[in-house]
Amino acid sequence: MTTPNPLELRRLGSTAITATTVGLGGAGLGGIFGPVGDADGVSAVEKALELGINYLDTSPKYGEAERRMGMALRGVTRDSFYISSKVGTHPSRPGDYSAETALWTVANSLEVLGVDYLDVCHLHEPEPEQLDAALAPGGALEALVSLREQGVIRAIGIGVQDHELHRRAVATGQLDICMMVNDYTLIRQNVDDMFDLVRESGVGLINGAALALGLLSGRDPDSLGTPVWKPPADEVVAAKRVRAWCAERDVPILALALQFSLRQRSFDCTLLGASTAAEVTGCWDALQVEIPASVWDELPALLDDVRVA
Repeated sequence: MTTPNPLELRRLGSTAITATTVGLGGAGLGGIFGPVGDADGVSAVEKALELGINYLDTSPKYGEAERRMGMALRGVTRDSFYISSKVGTHPSRPGDYSAETALWTVANSLEVLGVDYLDVCHLHEPEPEQLDAALAPGGALEALVSLREQGVIRAIGIGVQDHELHRRAVATGQLDICMMVNDYTLIRQNVDDMFDLVRESGVGLINGAALALGLLSGRDPDSLGTPVWKPPADEVVAAKRVRAWCAERDVPILALALQFSLRQRSFDCTLLGASTAAEVTGCWDALQVEIPASVWDELPALLDDVRVA
């Protein structure tokens, strides 16, 4: 059984973006899951690029992530990486999915990141009524389409957990990429409808939160959480059962969780939530672990046993 190649290039849907199958997400290095300093955040991006990872994802919502990515990217050849950011959740204008705020947010992200275009810009975590506003005349999608025509962004996406919102966005005919959130992991596989959607539409698909927001990272699930975020209790229980199962088979849970996502060919890219260079290296090493065929054979029964809704 060969391990998946994290540097295999996969085209994101019908775009011109050929991303490595592993990308670096910005939530962790922005401090969403716990305190992170500038030095650690910058080093995480630098390590990812050093290893050959070419896709970076961030958002104004992720604390200092955009600024730290910008610090790490100063002097890096622009065509050596792809970068995505998001609109709708900027802390200064939260929940605002108007065209005006989308234009303002993209301009701000370009300045903070130190780049002159974004490869992808996502509508970020809209509620149903907020997506109504984003898709309406004068909404964020209108602005993103204009920016794509100007070359300020190269592709338009949506990052949200609700699959119905993905379907509505794709139905506009303007979407290039969908980013799933915490729906394809060792404890939840809520994916079939999304696989059908992207196959029929030609839209790219990114797996965000493949480690169930850290629950499958190898850390004790009971230890996770911050004053602003706590993992759901049923997911903690499921993650503990997966952790014990892996320990019985002497397989690192981090390796199993990451390789599980990369083995799914319907995903063009899987994001790592690493916040330090050491965590990036840990994920990289986990992707090199040879997992016995017997473990993959036994895995479906475990998934059926622990799956959460």
